Amino acid sequence: MRSFNKVFVIALPRCATVSMCDALGELGVPTAHLGKIYGEPTAEHNDPFRLKRMHQQIQAGDFQLDVLKQCSGLADYPVCSFDVLEQLDMAYPDSLFINVRRDDNIQRWLQSVERQFVGLQLVKSGQQASEDDKEFMRVVMAFREMTFGQAAFDVGIYLDAYQRFQRCVGKYFVGRETALLEIDDVSQLEDSGFRQLCHFLDCSLPGVAFPRNNDHSTAPFRAFMSALAAGQVSSQTGIQPQPVVQPPAVG
Repeated sequence: MRSFNKVFVIALPRCATVSMCDALGELGVPTAHLGKIYGEPTAEHNDPFRLKRMHQQIQAGDFQLDVLKQCSGLADYPVCSFDVLEQLDMAYPDSLFINVRRDDNIQRWLQSVERQFVGLQLVKSGQQASEDDKEFMRVVMAFREMTFGQAAFDVGIYLDAYQRFQRCVGKYFVGRETALLEIDDVSQLEDSGFRQLCHFLDCSLPGVAFPRNNDHSTAPFRAFMSALAAGQVSSQTGIQPQPVVQPPAVG
């Protein structure tokens, strides 16, 4: 495997960040997704304590993150914020970066974000939510604002943020193309995800299918669709009420 400092999965939320984190773990590169380090025996795809600690450190201007003393990289928040990406690049020189895009069908990305973001707020901020859940949601909302410029989902603002992020990434890595693996669309991952990742890391193929982890989307998906059917929320992206089934796959 090629030499590197850390690996940062800088893809925006709903761009297979959980699945990419699991793929890196399969290759022996334990990575933290929202604070949860690959291989830890917890049902959640996050660790609220570590996530809160990362936010505290970033707010204090400290980018020597505690979680990176325990693992080989990060996925999703906070590294999908371009400003944080730049700071982590300086704090951890000779690191590698992975960006998964959803350019082939940006409308599907917007719908996925709306379902997940609004649904997660319903789950973690509702009457049945614990104080720990509500605190977790406050940190997530802070990271959303840091990443998209606004915590609350807005289709126009989030589309602009997606496009701006991709432009910034493209400009930032000019002349450093060997440090960046860019996968144009999540649809490529099933057939060629490990091939592209292993070529980038200069390691052997693992002999297993590329992970497709979407369990964390089930509760937010159901909460959003139930609220939509009951008229408690409306969709900005054209999602129509329907019988609640399993969420579309994309972690």
